[in-house]
Amino acid sequence: MIHLLSLLLLLCCYHVLAEESAMARTPPMGWNSWNKYGCEIHQDLIKETVDTMVDRGFKAAGYSYVNLDDCWQSNERHDNGTILIDTVAFPDGMKALGDYIHDKGLQFGIYSSAGRKTCAGRVASLGFETQDAASYAEWGIDYLKYDNCNYDEGLAAEPRFEQMRVALNATGRDIFYSICTWGVENTWEWAPSVGHSFRTHDDIYNGWKSIVEILDVHAKVVHLGGIGHWADPDMLEIGNGQLTTEESRTHFSLWAAMKAPLILGSNLKDMAPELFDIVTHAQVIAINQDALGMPATRMRHARHDHDVWAGPLSDGKAVAVLINFKSYPVTFTLDYLGSFYTGPAATFHDVWSNVTRRLDQTDNATTTLPAHGCALHVLANGTWSPRQRESASVPALREDDRASRRYEAEDLVNQVHGLARRKGCKLCSGGAYVMALGNVNRPQTGSVTFRNITALANPYGTIQSFRLTVGYLDCFSWSTCGDFFTRRWHTRISLVEGNTTVSQLWVALKSKRNPTVVSLYTAGVRLVPGKSYDIAFENPDGYAASVDYIELTLVGEDSDPTAGLFPVSGSHDRLAAYHSDVPRILADFGWEIFFLLVALSLQGWLLCIVWQWWIAKRRRNDNRYIYCR
Repeated sequence: MIHLLSLLLLLCCYHVLAEESAMARTPPMGWNSWNKYGCEIHQDLIKETVDTMVDRGFKAAGYSYVNLDDCWQSNERHDNGTILIDTVAFPDGMKALGDYIHDKGLQFGIYSSAGRKTCAGRVASLGFETQDAASYAEWGIDYLKYDNCNYDEGLAAEPRFEQMRVALNATGRDIFYSICTWGVENTWEWAPSVGHSFRTHDDIYNGWKSIVEILDVHAKVVHLGGIGHWADPDMLEIGNGQLTTEESRTHFSLWAAMKAPLILGSNLKDMAPELFDIVTHAQVIAINQDALGMPATRMRHARHDHDVWAGPLSDGKAVAVLINFKSYPVTFTLDYLGSFYTGPAATFHDVWSNVTRRLDQTDNATTTLPAHGCALHVLANGTWSPRQRESASVPALREDDRASRRYEAEDLVNQVHGLARRKGCKLCSGGAYVMALGNVNRPQTGSVTFRNITALANPYGTIQSFRLTVGYLDCFSWSTCGDFFTRRWHTRISLVEGNTTVSQLWVALKSKRNPTVVSLYTAGVRLVPGKSYDIAFENPDGYAASVDYIELTLVGEDSDPTAGLFPVSGSHDRLAAYHSDVPRILADFGWEIFFLLVALSLQGWLLCIVWQWWIAKRRRNDNRYIYCR
């Protein structure tokens, strides 16, 4: 009997997994309200978008989901816990809207957050997962975007998102589950077994710079996505007015090759014809929806110059994307194609120019790409045989000093906690950094832990002393932290062995008042050879600096027998580790104090002049009075 129950349970689990896998066999395609409309959504807008998707040809191209983002909810719940919608914006209710969408042959998506409130401050689902999932099923929801705002400190992301996964499964309805955690808490380590897609980066914004920032983080994790668990770099910004036509073509080509969800986010009715042709291009969409489901990865990266992304397709084919990061046209040779696809009869097809050539003709072949433009190639009649791919998490040894190791904050081996997240950065050493450290959104905090830090091999096992250089930036989350009077980022650096904190050092890192500029601070650290340590950056009570990298440079052996952190002279900022705030205030506000003293002196001088004038006037008046008498 027990064996029979086990068999039935196994068959049930297999059936559920098979259904989920079938539902997410390819990346989802659709439309979302947030990028264009934010909270300004209502029933008529959604219906108009649905009609446009059908009438203009978006549905025929493969776009099927119509997703309401934040602000469809009210600010309260029914006494029984059922969520209440905004009846002013959606007077007919969600069930009626869902029926309208389904009657048009499309699918209905909705939004919530694993917190007390959504990112826009509406009612969210933490603690009400069962009630909300039941409501979604009743309304005919097919897609849930689940955000990560406004949870209580100490609540890890994985169990919060797992609770909604369980609630959705319990409804018996197939609902695509999109996990929107912006890459916090190393989303890719747990989300593939929880949801059908997982965000890898902070929110996209409307501009070319945002696309470049996203690529520098997404490149490190895109290979962890695939069938049933797609790596999501966020929605498309095509049609929102800031991207040029070439930038839009590059945006769409990359998202398609990376097997990212293709979720439009603009006014579809007014989309320009040339942009419509881009987002409905059948060959590009076919690359995205390819049955093999293998994302293109970054094969070559020349910072601020160009990228090459490539990956296998079904039927022995492959896709390659060449991107020009320059703000002017550049001519490239096409010989790079042979570095990952070979064969005597191999061909490559330029998708956007619709030209096919033999691969062995690329030695002298060139292509000129416009500013921020791309070439999209499909290779066929050969073999996918990559010989290189960008490595993401190996500590870099500086060429000029083999006793120095640089660890990038954004490397996947490191752990980001709470609201901290990786973000692309043009001036950072590895192209990205970790931001939102400290108490950036009370009560939520963020921290980053560099893992597996070791001393150099030493047969004698003696303590080694290192110079610990920290590359940091001003605190930043969704906006710049602090105000005019914020001149320091109080950051706690901890040295951890196993689960034990060995040493801590509080430093007040000086602000550059520019969150894109990397500054340096140097401390000292003693490590025992043969042991592995973690180094964490945080501030549970205030804003902390964002971190680009740490670099350990061997100074020599140390007579102190214990591992630990300590301040050093020549630290780029001698006042950072000073115990008193007074010297820092005098140094950081020196000009303000000087001008204040000057202003007070001028005020005193003017008061003195006024006083002398008043006394002189009184004396003249007194003399007149005496004279007249």
